[in-house]
Amino acid sequence: MSDFGRLLPPLAALVSFEAAFRHRNFTRAAEELFMSQASVSRRIRELETDLGVILFERHRHDVTPTAEAEVFAASVRLSLRELSSTANQLRQAAVDADSLTILSSLSLASVFVAPVLGDLQRARPELNVRVVSACEAIETTSEVFDLAIQYGPSQSSLYRVEFIAEEEVYPVCSPTFAAQLPTPVTAAGLTRFPLLDVDYDDPGWATWRSFLASTDGGEPEVGNAMVFTSYRVCLDFAERAEGLALGWERSVRPRLDAGALVRVSGVTLSNAGLINAYLPKHVAPNPYALEFLALLKSTVAIA
Repeated sequence: MSDFGRLLPPLAALVSFEAAFRHRNFTRAAEELFMSQASVSRRIRELETDLGVILFERHRHDVTPTAEAEVFAASVRLSLRELSSTANQLRQAAVDADSLTILSSLSLASVFVAPVLGDLQRARPELNVRVVSACEAIETTSEVFDLAIQYGPSQSSLYRVEFIAEEEVYPVCSPTFAAQLPTPVTAAGLTRFPLLDVDYDDPGWATWRSFLASTDGGEPEVGNAMVFTSYRVCLDFAERAEGLALGWERSVRPRLDAGALVRVSGVTLSNAGLINAYLPKHVAPNPYALEFLALLKSTVAIA
């Protein structure tokens, strides 16, 4: 049988005590709590009577906590902070019950997320969706999400990882730029042309240097390269015939199908990376995230 009812002082009195202790003033505590000064003073006296100790020395304009108040305040603050945090989590869970936050790069969002998300929202019209675009490595992101669709590692201490698809990487350029290339194309021969590169803080991302080292087997001499921090912008420049970019099959496919870019055949890095889904381990999975993931896997399997 619990003794909470007999031993615990009233919660309202604890809130008044914490504010008075922090402000060293009953009037300012009352203003913060939207109460009268008399009500705060009365609750403090009720608390002192309940505990059998004096908590404040009263002065004309302020109050001074006693040694007993100092000891009690540490426990009260810890308890109120824990209680308010848990209550807020429950409220937020209720608010977010019909919501889904997906983290993805822009390129994967357009190819993978958008089509499947449309199907999910038609099936779940009550669902509120937020898509967050980020390109940093999944292990270092500060974004809060229910599900991430990213190029990344197959194991994680922070996330449950679900495999989606393998990737291959190959050079791409505009049709007019492709007309300048020799036949056949070799990895070494590509270095004579302007190269468009992407600088991501991700060891799994293929740069021109790592791509050429993997396909040619030697240490490449990469000369004239223009470096971007955005893969999408890099592909935009390739469309303008500014040079050769590296295209990841799944994300560059729409541009190839539209004829804006063409694939440079003869040089390909197979098994260049993995597209994975990431679900946070520290919370129960969002049911909508699991439903989206199932739809995504079935779509990729059909394709």
